[in-house]
Amino acid sequence: MRFDNQVAVVTGAGSGLGRAYALALAERGAKVALIDSGCAESECQQTCPSGLRDSYKAVKALGEPSLMFHLDVCDIEGVNQAIDEIVALWGRVDILINNAGIHTACDFDNLTTDMWHQQLNTDLNGSFYMTKAVWPHMKRQDHGRIIMSCGASGLYGDMYEASYSASKMGLIGLVNSLSLEGVDYNIMVNSITPHALTSMTEHHLATSVRPLFSKPSITACMMFLCSSKAPSGQHLLAAAGSVSHGQFAEFKSCYFPGATCKPEAIASNWQNIHQAQPVKLHRSGEEQVLAWAQRGAGERHIMIE
Repeated sequence: MRFDNQVAVVTGAGSGLGRAYALALAERGAKVALIDSGCAESECQQTCPSGLRDSYKAVKALGEPSLMFHLDVCDIEGVNQAIDEIVALWGRVDILINNAGIHTACDFDNLTTDMWHQQLNTDLNGSFYMTKAVWPHMKRQDHGRIIMSCGASGLYGDMYEASYSASKMGLIGLVNSLSLEGVDYNIMVNSITPHALTSMTEHHLATSVRPLFSKPSITACMMFLCSSKAPSGQHLLAAAGSVSHGQFAEFKSCYFPGATCKPEAIASNWQNIHQAQPVKLHRSGEEQVLAWAQRGAGERHIMIE
């Protein structure tokens, strides 16, 4: 699987998984533009672009063309200028990996509005700004691969992770809808939920299990989602050598005719509602609405094809 003559943009490329993604793509022939604002640790507010320079040197050492931008993805004007510069030099953008992110655990009582906005601006809005900037170029060339980097806390929730979980779950919704808009232009939009030993995660992994959380399975998933074989609108989870596919599932419904649908009825039937089998999967919100309509149509003698 090669990426010769393709142009990849990787945010958060100064360290950790961002650097691994950039190197993996360059090793397989891609031109790589690296974007990073500085430290991977959100507690550090000082500018420190040395990591970005190190990533740039590592990519160049592989013999592939590279660009680097010391840039915060929250800077809309800077993002647009960077993409314009990349397209002016290389003529296209084929791959965008929205990897830039911050993480600061905080209990909800002490979560400030500034902390909330900073989290969403970086993880969610920053991914939107980057995607918005490359979207018209990908549509014009009838080719694009976009990956959003999510987190397990976004899928399942965790203590003291309200802002992080909300921003990451927002990316899941962005993938689900944007993939439907991109498919006619061969733009495949997916997410990856990785967990590897990086400076952001090392304090959350026991010493005994740290060796398990290497990067190969994650970079393999990333390259698959960047390839000609990529699906769209899908969510992969990758960590510790494991790769799985995730999707929101609806358990079997209980139908309450007309006047019988009262809160007391839901309470008394909760055990039948909670995790009732079989599980149903829906490809879009519209399909879910259709399923609701079909369930209720019989009572009102409405025919739905």
